[in-house]
Amino acid sequence: MKSWIINLSVAISLACFSIATHAELKVADAWVKPTVPGQPVGAAYMKLTADKNVEIVALSSPVAGKTELHSMSMTDNIMRMKRVDRLALKAGKPVELKPGGYHIMLMALKHQIKEGETVAISLVTQDESGNKATVSIKAIATAPPESDSDAHMHMHH
Repeated sequence: MKSWIINLSVAISLACFSIATHAELKVADAWVKPTVPGQPVGAAYMKLTADKNVEIVALSSPVAGKTELHSMSMTDNIMRMKRVDRLALKAGKPVELKPGGYHIMLMALKHQIKEGETVAISLVTQDESGNKATVSIKAIATAPPESDSDAHMHMHH
């Protein structure tokens, strides 16, 4: 009987320890670009900061049949987009998912994403020890925020 109680106590201690070791992921400015009727894909953007080194290893969203992380790059004046299996987040170093860079693709959309809608996205992170954690994000469907460079370009047209 004592052996069973000790084993249960150790199991509970280990469970508490593993919960305490998960990285905290701070998410700021999460938004999704609204779509037009019939549009099959959408994109989500945000700023991510982890308190320890982790990688994003999986994504999902109930609004999409498929959710992937992509990167954009310019090569010989051609914009190229490619799927990224993992995205490393270094401790304390913000990573911005933004138009023209890393972003989340929402594919096989189940409905039109309308202005003001809240879109749920789940990110699965994995730390250097192999521990995984799921972070739930609520992104707001809104027009892209206008940057200073965008405002500057519009002023000269």
